[in-house]
Amino acid sequence: METSKQAALLAIDVQRGLFGHDTPVCEAEKVLTNIQLLVDKAHAAKVLVFYIQHSTDKVLLEGTGSWQLIPAMKPLSMDHSIHKHHGNAFKDAPLKGEPDALHMGKQD
Repeated sequence: METSKQAALLAIDVQRGLFGHDTPVCEAEKVLTNIQLLVDKAHAAKVLVFYIQHSTDKVLLEGTGSWQLIPAMKPLSMDHSIHKHHGNAFKDAPLKGEPDALHMGKQD
């Protein structure tokens, strides 16, 4: 049986607190424009989009303004949100389990 792989886009740490004046990102506007372009293309192609948000007990506290996605990021109802507590998006986060639960990479 041939396996079909489904694509997904990961938008990682596109949060207000990481793009603020206290933590400048090199060419932030260009980075954000490119991320938004990729998200728009993924939506148009019906590709899954995962927004991965970082939080700790000291910075980017979950639910605070700095933890929120930047205003330009407007997830659709079909998009998925994953919360992580390490710099690595794959460590102790449900990132691996989420695509598996959605049967990505499996053909019925």
